[in-house]
This record gives sequence, C-alpha cells and structure tokens, in this order.
Amino acid sequence: MVQKSNLNDLACFQVYMLHHAFGRFYQTAFAETGLTYAKYVMLKALVEKGKMSLSELSARLGVEPNTVSPLAKKMAGVGVIERVRDPEDERRIVLCPTEYGLAILKAADQTVTQNFADLEISAEDRSQAIALMSRLRSAVEQASPKRLELPEAPSAEGRDPPD
Repeated sequence: MVQKSNLNDLACFQVYMLHHAFGRFYQTAFAETGLTYAKYVMLKALVEKGKMSLSELSARLGVEPNTVSPLAKKMAGVGVIERVRDPEDERRIVLCPTEYGLAILKAADQTVTQNFADLEISAEDRSQAIALMSRLRSAVEQASPKRLELPEAPSAEGRDPPD
C-alpha cells in the first residue's frame, strides 16, 4: 500500500512555495522601478565584495554565468554597474557598482527592511530560519542522492492508442 503523502509536509515543497512567495513579494516591492530580485541580489553581492568578474559573481549567486551576463549588460546599460578592465589583468573584465547603483541599493534595502518589519517576524526567528536554511542548503549541496528506479510500465496491450 502506498503511504499517504501531504505536500505541506515536504521541506522541498515549502521552500518551493516560499521561493514563489518571495518572488511576488519583491516584484510588488520593486514594482515598476526596473529592479528585480535577481538584479537586487547581484547588486548586493557586488557591494559586499566591491568588484567581481562575471564568473566570480555567478559562483557567489550559485547560478551559471549565462544567467548573470544578460542582467549585467542591462544593469551596465542603465548605469547601475560598470564593466571595467581589471588593472591586475587587462584581459579580465570586472563588474563594480556605480554611485547610482549604490543609491539604488540603499533605497531598495530601506524598502526591503521596512517590508520585512511589517511581516512581524522577530529578529530571532529570522536568524534561526536563515541558519536552518543555510545548513539545509549545505547538506543538500553535499548530498549524493539515490537515483529513482521506476517500476516496469504496464504492457501496451489492451490500452487505447494515444490521440
């Protein structure tokens, strides 16, 4: 007999739903400014480090460089970041925030901080949730999951042909 499963009891489903909720949350918060969550975290990462190559930035964000590259071009096009040659290696291009980018990040951080305060989640709960999610992410990244083995499909005899 198959064990009854409840989606809400799956950590992965809760993370999936939280991901979508955060997407809607940030989309509403940033509205029609042109800032998206992806651009926001890129800018946060660049400010955190000062300057990074495209590959360093994509590694920091946990995505492929081809995900970051078009966003970086758009952000450079509107003056939020700049792409400059690395003085230590002229062949390398690094990304760094502009003064305008820093001003945008300051305004976005203020909006995000206020919106999170409105959620009435205590600082302690928030810290515990972040710590737990960090441990969970690390464990999942280091895991070697077992592969799904499907049962043999029923024979095609007696079934109606597909439309």
